Amino acid sequence: MAGAKIEYQMSKSQIEDKARSMGMVYPDEVKVINEKDKGVNK
Repeated sequence: MAGAKIEYQMSKSQIEDKARSMGMVYPDEVKVINEKDKGVNK
């Protein structure tokens, strides 16, 4: 069986639109419930 090479090219805005349609949100858009968990994991 022969393999097929498929390349997808999307702009950054298209990627963001797709991710948002699947439920992605930025951390600064989400209400923080527990203040101590608000920091960035290091």
